Amino acid sequence: MKRAPRHDDIASTVALLAVMAHPARLSMLLALSREGALSAGELTTRASLEQSAASHQLRVLRDARLVSATREGRRVIYRLADRHVAHIVEDALSHAREGAFVDSA
Repeated sequence: MKRAPRHDDIASTVALLAVMAHPARLSMLLALSREGALSAGELTTRASLEQSAASHQLRVLRDARLVSATREGRRVIYRLADRHVAHIVEDALSHAREGAFVDSA
């Protein structure tokens, strides 16, 4: 039997999901999940954002340790931090497509 999560674990999970619960950030995470690695410019296009707005959203994702960034020449290449991130976003999308979620807020 699994032990009950600690309050700190719950708070950390809520913070993680809050970062993901933004349309542009979720679009970027899904693109990285499916394509593996993309440049900042490619992610800007995928999320339909201006460059400055995309940079801000990418910083939020980096600060939350959801993505990692490496410089390749003049380009910055982003990747998901680990396989858990891909599972979370892909499973959430699949769950939503099944009609399993109704926004009652």
